[in-house]
Amino acid sequence: MPFDEHFLLSVLERSPLATAIYDSADLNIAFANQAMLDTWHASSSILGHTLCACFPSFEKEGFSSILKNVWKTGITYRAKDTPADILSGRIIIKRYFDFEYKALLDEKGNTYAILHSSWDVTERKLAYDKAESQKEQISFNRKLDLLSNTLSHDLKKPLSILKMGNDMLRKNISLPKDVQQKWFDNMQAAIENIQSIINQTLQLNKIRAVNPVRECLDMDKKIAEWIDEVKLLYPASQLEFRLGNLYKLEVNCSVAYQIFFNLISNAVKYAKDTEQDYLDYLAIYSEKTSKGIVYYLEDNGIGIPDEDLDVVFKAYERAKNALAAQGSGIGLSLVKELMERLDGNVNLSSKLGKGTIIRLFFPNN
Repeated sequence: MPFDEHFLLSVLERSPLATAIYDSADLNIAFANQAMLDTWHASSSILGHTLCACFPSFEKEGFSSILKNVWKTGITYRAKDTPADILSGRIIIKRYFDFEYKALLDEKGNTYAILHSSWDVTERKLAYDKAESQKEQISFNRKLDLLSNTLSHDLKKPLSILKMGNDMLRKNISLPKDVQQKWFDNMQAAIENIQSIINQTLQLNKIRAVNPVRECLDMDKKIAEWIDEVKLLYPASQLEFRLGNLYKLEVNCSVAYQIFFNLISNAVKYAKDTEQDYLDYLAIYSEKTSKGIVYYLEDNGIGIPDEDLDVVFKAYERAKNALAAQGSGIGLSLVKELMERLDGNVNLSSKLGKGTIIRLFFPNN
């Protein structure tokens, strides 16, 4: 029996997984099964109305903005352990959800619907947080021990290259110029590797001593400064920076620097080939929600394979299509660690060959 629309909807209606379908750019609720209605504490009367009209709090919390971005870009968005305020009568209930906004595309690559799936993981989240708070310091100390061991191991190779090059040039002062230049190039690369290893290690070490003193940062000015720094590191890059509305942040400046500098430099590092008939870009913009400020970093770089989306925030893990570029795999784990210590969170959505969108949530004080 071939699948048809009515059969599929009947299956979704009986599914215990909370599911909804939006069929327009203004997020018209075309379908919501009973599990989703129960999650929303709503009735079927909401069908045929927009999500924003039915649930103003979702718009204030930024969920509708994410959905509209999925419709515009066609890039599916996934998130875990995300808090949401559910209105039940006059009572606001805080729950945590894993959810997916899957863009459904036609043959031309245009979005014609979004499939919303949601899992209530509140009990799991609370149990996890309790366990994590008890072992956090032990776990972090182990990370530092691992970094120390990695540092001593990883420095051996570039230091050996420097020693060999120094001995060769000192003992053979009449070497041909091309041979000398080759050794100079190798030594310069070794120095850069040492610098990178030390910098990444020091960054992770600083996380343990995050300064609790917050500052009011003018992000228009700060992000412009950090972009200029990244350009010094990658002078050949032709990445186009598109800066939108950048709200001020109440956060420690050194912490904000580590977060944004890592993400901006990653976008430059993994940009597509600039010989394409368009410039690669990195768009940075922000929005206010009822719970804080959200920053977006959107690029049209190489993207991340679906199978690697769950590992890129782990220390020393890198996407398979990024292995050709120099890097240690620490940068995104640093960002995640710092955002969590600010009681915020970071999520990303990506499509291979199309680009990546990173969402940073900074909660209100």
